[in-house]
Amino acid sequence: MIREERTSFLAGLTLVIYAFIQWIEKGSFLFPFPLNELVIFFVFIYFLFLSNWKINRINFLLGASLVFKLLSQQLIWSFFLSNESLDVLYSGIWTDVFYLLYAIFWLGFSSFYLRNTENKISYGIIGIILVPFLVGIILNQPVFEVISMLIVYVISWYHKIDRITKSIIGLIVFLEISKLIMLF
Repeated sequence: MIREERTSFLAGLTLVIYAFIQWIEKGSFLFPFPLNELVIFFVFIYFLFLSNWKINRINFLLGASLVFKLLSQQLIWSFFLSNESLDVLYSGIWTDVFYLLYAIFWLGFSSFYLRNTENKISYGIIGIILVPFLVGIILNQPVFEVISMLIVYVISWYHKIDRITKSIIGLIVFLEISKLIMLF
C-alpha cells in the first residue's frame, strides 16, 4: 500500500471509528457526514503536498470539483458568515451554482481520468458511465451519483489507472456511501 492509499484508508477508518464511538455512546451509528467534503479536500491538499504541488489537468479538475462541492455545503458557510448573511446566501442561488460547477468539473474529471488509460476507454462508454451521475444531479438523487462514482472507481481499479487518484476516488465513494447509509 502506498502512502496515499494509506492516508485515504486512515481518513475513512477515523470516521468509522468516530461512528462506532457514537454507536456505543448513543446507540446509533452516526457518521459525521457534514464533514465528508472537508476531509476529502484536506486529503487532496495533502496529496498535492506529497507530489510537490504538481498539478496536471486531472488534478486540476478533481481539485476544482472538490472545492465547488465544499462551497455548495451550507455547513462550510456557517463558519464564516453571520446568521443574516447565511439567510441571504440560502435564499439565493449561489449554493446551487456551486453545486452545478461541482457537477461540471466532476464530469470533466471523470472523462479525462477514464481516458487516461492505456486501453483508451471510448467516449460512448464514458458517457454511459456518467449518465447516472447526471440523472442524480438533475433529480437530486445522490444514489445515482454514488453509483456513477463507484463505476468510475471499479473501472480505474480494473484498468490500474493512477493509484493516487484512485485512492482519493475510493475515499470519496466510501464517504458518499456512508452518507447514504445515514440518510436511509
